[in-house]
Amino acid sequence: MPTRVPVTFLPADATAWVEPGTTLIEASRRAGVLIAAPCGGRGVCGSCGVRVVLGELAPPDESEQMALSHARGGIRLACRAAIAGPVTVTPLILEANAAVQALGAGADTVAAGVDLGTTTIAAMLVDADTGRELARASVANPQSTYGADVLSRLGASIDGEREALQAAAIQGVASAIAGAAGAAKVDPAAIRSVAIAGNSAMAVLLEGADPSKLAVHPFQPPVLSAHLDVRGALAPEIAADARVSVLPPIAGFVGGDSLAGLLVGGMIQVQAPTLLVDFGTNAEILLAGVGSLVVASAAAGPAFEGVGISCGGPAASGGVSSVRLHEDGVLEFAVIGGGAPEWLTGSGLLSLVAELRRVGHIDSGGALLAPGPLADSFSVDAAGVKGIRLDATGGLLLTQLDVRALQLAKAAVRVGIDSVLEVAGIRARDLESVQIAGAFGAAIEPSCLTALGIVPALVGDRVRHVGNASLEGAALVALDPSLEALALESARRARHVNLASSSGFAAALMQATEFAPYG
Repeated sequence: MPTRVPVTFLPADATAWVEPGTTLIEASRRAGVLIAAPCGGRGVCGSCGVRVVLGELAPPDESEQMALSHARGGIRLACRAAIAGPVTVTPLILEANAAVQALGAGADTVAAGVDLGTTTIAAMLVDADTGRELARASVANPQSTYGADVLSRLGASIDGEREALQAAAIQGVASAIAGAAGAAKVDPAAIRSVAIAGNSAMAVLLEGADPSKLAVHPFQPPVLSAHLDVRGALAPEIAADARVSVLPPIAGFVGGDSLAGLLVGGMIQVQAPTLLVDFGTNAEILLAGVGSLVVASAAAGPAFEGVGISCGGPAASGGVSSVRLHEDGVLEFAVIGGGAPEWLTGSGLLSLVAELRRVGHIDSGGALLAPGPLADSFSVDAAGVKGIRLDATGGLLLTQLDVRALQLAKAAVRVGIDSVLEVAGIRARDLESVQIAGAFGAAIEPSCLTALGIVPALVGDRVRHVGNASLEGAALVALDPSLEALALESARRARHVNLASSSGFAAALMQATEFAPYG
């Protein structure tokens, strides 16, 4: 049997080459075709049905057979069906979309998903006829002039800058959509559906709602309208009568981006304990498969997004996504887009620190230590701050302050993970899967996460990446608005862990700054 076989998705005519045994839904993600799996791969919701056009799949297992008992011949479930050889399929939801579009606006109808991040705003355009991704684009969040963190911006809104912050958010969303539309050569009038996902503060600021209850303990977001009036706002970049929805918060600072993550991670109705960690300025932790959802948010700061770091920057062309330090002291950089390294992305920062920790240039307490293969690259500035040059020009410089920023970010996430596990009454070893979302994408190795003590060492072999779940989940909702209701039903029963008010939080946070495996 060949090691890889082609799987083609119609009508997009998108092909991914995968190993036999790979599920259709995993193959669809590699091909850039979005198929929802709201039930988490249990084969019970039927949302991921596909029609086999050519070729064969492995025989259905018992759960898939039961789900397909009343289905027409040739229909399979993407979340359960395994690849056996070359095959061509058509997702049923895309067939339905195509049928609707044939009666309506035609084939040039586009859906847009937007990740309204604290630091970065990203947009994805998807052909509503085929489900195929057309383009992505990202811009810096213009609200950053009011502060890098959400509390600063909420404070500014309360102090009279509410309209300005709303205008900045709308400007950022419009710019990201315009960037993606320009890349894909899409007419703005074709963008008929937009779904926006962001943390609670970003949603509140976007809608211009009163943020006062979210800015103080117990941090309660207001009820949002769920639908944004685009007249005079996004209309220049999308169809004037487009449907624009904002995914609502779950609780506190666990926002609509987490709802999007539930969909992309297949965490709706999962039975086994499944953890989702969305790394970002406001990191969010969700635990499913333990009865009701258990959720928490952690104020990690912007280090995971490469912001506030001496040589940090976004996950864009020129950014270092990962680092390897060889025995001879040579640093090997994986650079987005190729070429010379210009800055460290969040994943590049984490990868570098893990490598420096491995060879002894960083101790468990986070202190930079000169002895080792890069001893000649160390320096101390006029303020007495240690640094280490990463390239010959000195343009890439990692400082002790950068390491401290990462320590605080990882500690916040670590405490969040420990807290939701404790509330659910389970241990790390009970986790079936740990899903990593956010700007880290697929760049960071699970070994880095465990070596630095961000996720428990016991689950290192169960870590998988789901990319920008907020962005991709928003795109799914833009394609099929009914998916939002599925996520909301699960979110309504969520148990919210307020980390800041938990006893012993400060002590746990300081202990969690240590760079060492745990669990």
